[in-house]
Amino acid sequence: MFDEPSRAALLAVTEESLKTDVLPALDGAAKYAALMVLNAIGIARREVAAGYEPPRHVLDAYADLYGQDNVYHAGFDAAERIPNLNRHLAREIRDGEHDDELGEPGPVYDVLRALVIERLKLSNPRFLVESEYSQPSRG
Repeated sequence: MFDEPSRAALLAVTEESLKTDVLPALDGAAKYAALMVLNAIGIARREVAAGYEPPRHVLDAYADLYGQDNVYHAGFDAAERIPNLNRHLAREIRDGEHDDELGEPGPVYDVLRALVIERLKLSNPRFLVESEYSQPSRG
């Protein structure tokens, strides 16, 4: 856990080796599988680099919507709270409880925006860089 190389360094070396040494020798289904593995390694590397920051942004947005106490009681930690809060909000949206708020700046919009931006930071950061979303601003 505290040995060198770090998790981030191991993921970076693995990613680079796969990209430069393995991928060029592949084609067809094997190349497609290697590209999927390469993508997964990139996501894992970004998750390790991000640490606890992405969940904090999402939990802060949920706290503005539901209150800090309700967020705290939604689960043991961020890994449990966020999916629980996501399910709760999805149920409320399905039931029409936020119909007047969707798409408008406000707490529901802020939660949905935070979720999308944090997911994109991990899964497709180039989209954020190439779009106007790289520096989120409020309404």
